[in-house]
Amino acid sequence: MTKTNDQGRGALDAASERVAEIAALYVRVRDYLQLMLDDIGPPTAATPKPLLNKISELQSVHLKVLAAEEAFYAQQQANQPDVEIDYDALRADIGRQIDRIRTTLEPS
Repeated sequence: MTKTNDQGRGALDAASERVAEIAALYVRVRDYLQLMLDDIGPPTAATPKPLLNKISELQSVHLKVLAAEEAFYAQQQANQPDVEIDYDALRADIGRQIDRIRTTLEPS
């Protein structure tokens, strides 16, 4: 994401999509890595070097995805205001607006 200051609905939707994408990627990499590790068992002297290199590469990717996920969540947290939403005030405001609409619709 390149737009970090846009707090509109589109930015929230894009952030949600990005979170889902990162989470899915993280799960796939983790599962694939675990499957490979279970398949080959503990490394021995007979374990082929290309296989060990690929597993090392996958572990690095896994850590990068985890770091990206943490950075993304930190960025989203920083962009969110620390203000609590006052739901009672919102309800009262909506109620007043509805009352105004009702009074305009009442026959005179």
